Amino acid sequence: MATAAKQKRTNEDPDTLSKKELQRQMAETRESVSETVDEIKHTVKKQYEAAKQTVTGVMDYRKEFQKEPLVWSLGALSAGFALGYTMGYAHKETRGGKKKSELAAFTNSLVDELSLVGNSVVMPTLNARISEMFGFDFSDVLDSIGKANKKAPKRKAANKKPRASSAKSKARKRKSG
Repeated sequence: MATAAKQKRTNEDPDTLSKKELQRQMAETRESVSETVDEIKHTVKKQYEAAKQTVTGVMDYRKEFQKEPLVWSLGALSAGFALGYTMGYAHKETRGGKKKSELAAFTNSLVDELSLVGNSVVMPTLNARISEMFGFDFSDVLDSIGKANKKAPKRKAANKKPRASSAKSKARKRKSG
């Protein structure tokens, strides 16, 4: 019966409802919204905690690397190879071409920066370690390889004319002869 009375009150014209009835409906609405907001907060908090726990496990890559060093090393090698191959291809495509894409411009600037870092930071350290372990100067070896590549003549492709099929060449000989 209470629901029927409530339904009757909500179906009535709002102009005829008393001030107390309107205040009671507003209080019910506020309470309902408050409960809904509390439920949403609770759900979001649970999801946040679950995501935090998942990310914490993944972000601790040192422990994961110690567990599976081969997998992580192969993954890093694969990612480096893919990035290097892509950058090399984009860099190669810019040579001799007048039109440069944004990717090619980015790749050229990245190659220049990596070259600068490699020559100033990585090469001295690597050269010192190789000299210490093997007893030769690695930078001298790289310089000699670079000079040998510059001196090597480039081969030009022979310009061959496409051969006509034998039936066509025989027909031409008959016409001319």
